[in-house]
Amino acid sequence: MPVVYPGEMTRLVVKLGSSSIASGEGLALDVIANLVTQIASAQRDGHQVVLVTSGAARLGRRLLTFEGPTARAGQELQRLVGAVRTSVAQDSADQRIGALTATLDRYDNSDLSGPVGLALAASVGQPALMAIYRQLAAAVGVEVCQILLSKSDLDSASAMRDVGAVLVSALEQGLLPVVNGNDTTDPRSELDNDQIAVAVAVAAQASRLTFLTNVAGVYTDGQLRERIAQLTPQEARAVRSSSASEGRGGMKSKLHAAARAAYCGIECSIGSARDADVVALSLRPGGPSGTVIGAMAGELAPAQRWVGGIAYPMGSIGINREAERSLRAGSTLFLSGVKRVDGDFEAGSVVELVDVRHPERLIGRGSVSMPSTVLRLLRALSPDEVADVMSMLLRLRELPDSSLDPDQFDDVKDLLRRNSQAARQALGELTTATNDRVRGLADALLATQPRACAAMLTAGRFVTGQVQPGATARRAVRDMHAIHRDSLVVFAIA
Repeated sequence: MPVVYPGEMTRLVVKLGSSSIASGEGLALDVIANLVTQIASAQRDGHQVVLVTSGAARLGRRLLTFEGPTARAGQELQRLVGAVRTSVAQDSADQRIGALTATLDRYDNSDLSGPVGLALAASVGQPALMAIYRQLAAAVGVEVCQILLSKSDLDSASAMRDVGAVLVSALEQGLLPVVNGNDTTDPRSELDNDQIAVAVAVAAQASRLTFLTNVAGVYTDGQLRERIAQLTPQEARAVRSSSASEGRGGMKSKLHAAARAAYCGIECSIGSARDADVVALSLRPGGPSGTVIGAMAGELAPAQRWVGGIAYPMGSIGINREAERSLRAGSTLFLSGVKRVDGDFEAGSVVELVDVRHPERLIGRGSVSMPSTVLRLLRALSPDEVADVMSMLLRLRELPDSSLDPDQFDDVKDLLRRNSQAARQALGELTTATNDRVRGLADALLATQPRACAAMLTAGRFVTGQVQPGATARRAVRDMHAIHRDSLVVFAIA
């Protein structure tokens, strides 16, 4: 039965995973051809489609190791070497089989593990994969263009603005952009094409995103009997799925990526790449036959797109409900509201803000003002407690043999008097910290919070542990926050 498209143009991003196009003979060309044909049909009906594809490294490995359609080549070479050995005199055989043995050894001993192996396989597979797409697209009257993205691209707001402009221009000219992660130049990155698909969808201002895999959706059981038809973004982040995948991302990656896109106002679905009408269905609101993750709100404002949906999150910060209410009222995130820090990241990294008790609730995203090491030390502290800890940290940096005796230093005594769990943990960390650890924490604090540190250093009283409540340093500390004010993106309530 033909599928009826909506009257207005829809911009769709389709992510095709490795598990969808893998077969015993290399790539499932029938799946790729069917998908390209569907995309061509959608374009003729006035819609715009971007294809994010995996499979380059997989194809490259097969080409490099005589797998797939050429698997017999290695066996034939081995038989040829054996035949030469038995039919030719030994001295002559050694000369004649030299080249054959070298060729055979090149494939037998090729090491495609690790970052270099991945980069090599991708460099071989990328042009081969694009040749396949170009040939199949040309057969149905479609011209393709290729865009390769690395994590460094996603980490740059200006680079992704340019990528978005190229994508929109290509779509308006009737091209099919084919996007892939650049494993050749970025093999050590943990970035996968599910994350790239979200970034592309946000950058291209798409309204829908479809993840195609080897199963017909998200299932609650390992036997694939109970498919989930609809999920909210929060449910998508919380659901546990046992669906297998040959790709780097897997179902958990797709669910988290789909949730992030949905928070950015993009309706998502997860379905089978072998569905004959999957592109047509994905163009209809609520139409996909797989699992749909409904969008939360309208698309992000241009200034919010990079932080809100494009930048790769390097960690997460768990905050309490009081801090969340403050953020939704337009405030910033102070250190007292930071209750948990996950991941290792530097200042300026984009992190997710989640409910500390229910981390599946994504509250927002932002760029951190200090590294994870400092945030862990200062998390959940009140401004006065932060001032005490900073005083102690700077003193230990300048006087490595200094003690943390409360009878000798008022900042230690004041911190103990407050008796909060966060204060005890911070004091415990400083008590056991090595000199190198202290210097690293202090230098990171000096680099990222120069105003507060300068006020404390200028006063000079940290040496004796005297930091009075009304001092300039304490007032500067009260203005310290965990997230840069102008980077904060708070999502709609689920």
